[in-house]
Amino acid sequence: MSLDVHRADDTPLLHVDSVSKRFGGVQALSSVSFTVAAREVLAIVGANGAGKSTLVKLLGGVLRPDSGEIWLDGERLDRGDVNLSRSLGVEVVYQDLGLVPNMDAAFNLFLGRTPRRYGFFVDRRKMLRETRAVLEALHISTLRNLSIPVENLSGGQRQALAIGRTLASRRRVAVFDEPAAALGVEETEEVLRLIERLRDEGTAVITVSHNMDHVFRLADRILVMHSGCAVACINRDDAAVDQIVQLIMLGEL
Repeated sequence: MSLDVHRADDTPLLHVDSVSKRFGGVQALSSVSFTVAAREVLAIVGANGAGKSTLVKLLGGVLRPDSGEIWLDGERLDRGDVNLSRSLGVEVVYQDLGLVPNMDAAFNLFLGRTPRRYGFFVDRRKMLRETRAVLEALHISTLRNLSIPVENLSGGQRQALAIGRTLASRRRVAVFDEPAAALGVEETEEVLRLIERLRDEGTAVITVSHNMDHVFRLADRILVMHSGCAVACINRDDAAVDQIVQLIMLGEL
């Protein structure tokens, strides 16, 4: 099968070009390439150890590739700089959520971009107001006390808060690593709707998921990872579940 890494009718917003990453004797990624356009959802699937989370960390600036390049609308993102990635509009929700346990919901929502008055004082009122607006948009009604530490929240509340950061940020690319993990049925539905909303607003969305129902609902294209390689990128309408599963397991059809 040929590896169709982009859709010819769309101008890519994000371009990952032959990135590789090794950890000691383990080749986590090997010359992975793909593109994502605005108003597009790319689902990345693969077995555990296929390289998905490593790829997410490269996009977020947590890791720097050993080789290859990552471009966002003409700006390079492959320097291993979290602040650079976020400043250029890449918002990542990691599998471990990336929350600070002893800080409250509002501070976590604005982590790294705390609003200030007069350039010095934390604008707490703005933080609380916008946090409530984000939680309302996500239909999260169980998180009423925004002043308690995140470590005292439930797993679902923490997940919703981490995902809510994408609404509060100036994102151009939103990356989700297993976004529905630890969520109930209603919360999961709201997350799926959020991803659809981000796409409709012009955001390029990348979602890593093991849930094929979610993948086939959301994705425009499905990128299959196997042993650190991108083995296929298939338009959703041309894909079948058994085909994707075989690619995940064997790396070929």
